[in-house]
Amino acid sequence: MSIFAIQYGPAKTGKTLASVRAFPDGLFIAPKGALTCARWLNWEPKVIEAGESLNFGHITTMIKQGQDKYPAIIVDDFSILCDQELARCKQSHSGWSAFDAFNQRVYDLRDAARAADCHVILNMHEQPPKEVKKDTGNKYIPGSPLIPGWQLPEKLPAMADLVIRVIYDEDSSIGWPYMYQSGPDADYITGDRLAITPEKFPLNLREVLLLAGYDVPRPKALQFMDEHVEAISLELAEQLEERRPKLKPILAFHAKKLKEEGVDDRHIRWIFADALDRAQLRKHNNNLLTNFVNTL
Repeated sequence: MSIFAIQYGPAKTGKTLASVRAFPDGLFIAPKGALTCARWLNWEPKVIEAGESLNFGHITTMIKQGQDKYPAIIVDDFSILCDQELARCKQSHSGWSAFDAFNQRVYDLRDAARAADCHVILNMHEQPPKEVKKDTGNKYIPGSPLIPGWQLPEKLPAMADLVIRVIYDEDSSIGWPYMYQSGPDADYITGDRLAITPEKFPLNLREVLLLAGYDVPRPKALQFMDEHVEAISLELAEQLEERRPKLKPILAFHAKKLKEEGVDDRHIRWIFADALDRAQLRKHNNNLLTNFVNTL
């Protein structure tokens, strides 16, 4: 099973890092420098630089040809790549026909992503709600992934299994203050066909897919993390049920133990981040009925 997902939000909020944490051995198609954040993890993902010569036709072909070679294909900073593609269309088409050509190229890429046998993730910036003038009157466009035109902001997300927006919510998160939002929003497009995510949840795409029953194996060099993440998350989840959870002593104990085993500090931090996120998602899943009743 595979999904087509869009994650969008403000710049520098952790979307790319979340993608690397989810798919360290995925194929990343991104502008120069976009994957610098992977140093935080002490990991070098496979990256194809999306320069001036790499158009949407090439990316669509890469998705079709790479779907059997990689567990996931991530197109990073897709909003920036859209601006570059529209500029190409304007060089060969005049007026509104440039937007028609651009829309078709996006549809072709979207269809390839939708049909792929591997996960395909588009990382995008966001645009606020707006109104555009039409001959028949003004048209309201909800906040959405940032992409040129007035049709694509709604038509592109409509085909995705998961459309998650990154929001700032310091009070609701343990750790990184940016979170995913998939729950209903009157002003922004969000959605979850997996029917598994809380309305707001930690910025961890891998843990969400695991919770939904998808197989998301780590590369061989990182598989040692799994047993540590599971063991630590169980301890953390137990503490999260307390009114004043004491998480630091648990992490301090395991940090000392992992360092004695020779685990790299950045990998220890990665293990802790996944364990914290899994514990929070586990707490939500364990309280699924209570949370539903409380929202009524």
